[in-house]
Amino acid sequence: LPLSFKLYDNEGKEVDNLMPGASFPKAKEAFPGALTNSELVSKITETLEKKGYNKETSLVATSLCCDEVNRPLESDLREIYDTNFNMGGLAGFPFGGATSFGAMAAHIPDGGSCLVVYGPHVGVDSTGAVGTVERRGRANGGSCCGSAVAASGYVGSVFKGDAEKAALPEDALDAQQYFVGSMLMPYAERLDAAEEKMKELPYALYDAQTELMGRIVEKSGGAVADGTTAVLGGIQINTPPGYSDYFLPLSFKLYDNEGKEVDNLMPGASFPKAKEAFPGALTNSELVSKITETLEKKGYNKETSLVATSLCCD
Repeated sequence: LPLSFKLYDNEGKEVDNLMPGASFPKAKEAFPGALTNSELVSKITETLEKKGYNKETSLVATSLCCDEVNRPLESDLREIYDTNFNMGGLAGFPFGGATSFGAMAAHIPDGGSCLVVYGPHVGVDSTGAVGTVERRGRANGGSCCGSAVAASGYVGSVFKGDAEKAALPEDALDAQQYFVGSMLMPYAERLDAAEEKMKELPYALYDAQTELMGRIVEKSGGAVADGTTAVLGGIQINTPPGYSDYFLPLSFKLYDNEGKEVDNLMPGASFPKAKEAFPGALTNSELVSKITETLEKKGYNKETSLVATSLCCD
């Protein structure tokens, strides 16, 4: 498992990283099921080609945090769909709202479709700590996502009674941060009870963003004239410089041009929290494959074998 490949001059100074975009196992340890950006792009391409998506007639729209560490994923997505429309703001919330979706839909090439990728982001630094990451040219890392961490602190203070809820802003000066905190507020008890708050925070943000994105697609999905809308949601995972970022896909759905869901592009999606709670657990498909592989060696087959279950009647 190559983890680094660097070039040094004759004074012992690093002059080149010979393995840019290398995998970063600590990201996957913190978020099981996460894919590198290149793995994600391959998965998207493979899935959507079957639905008629291509570089000539498809448009990708992203709703990712405005933090510069999130731009590499957009660059990778542009490799398959040429360019991207940006709906996102602080913490990855689609602050462009229904209006931005409608504008994006009006830019889709004739007869084409769109892919929407959304989600919060979280850093994993070189020590494996979650919620922070090293940044280019800085001696010390910092919060990642800073907006999300600030919002969680605000939400926690309100939940414990140490602060009052902020008033609805009258101008746009810091309106986005107000709404990040406001939309995270329903998850205050869940965050307070979490053993690892920085790991739980992006999942809570994902749930809040999924609710908002669902309303946007329901309201404006009809603006997609001829094609379909594929919506991929998950958690973006930022890593130290020189390593590939990751993305944990949590939902991938296809909608018609009336905003109605017509297909689940990620059936039987993994649920990492189950494996965190019960290490060693397998998905149903993994279990069935393991049973089949093991019992075929013992002569079991579909024609002459019978399965009996003793499971709860629920």
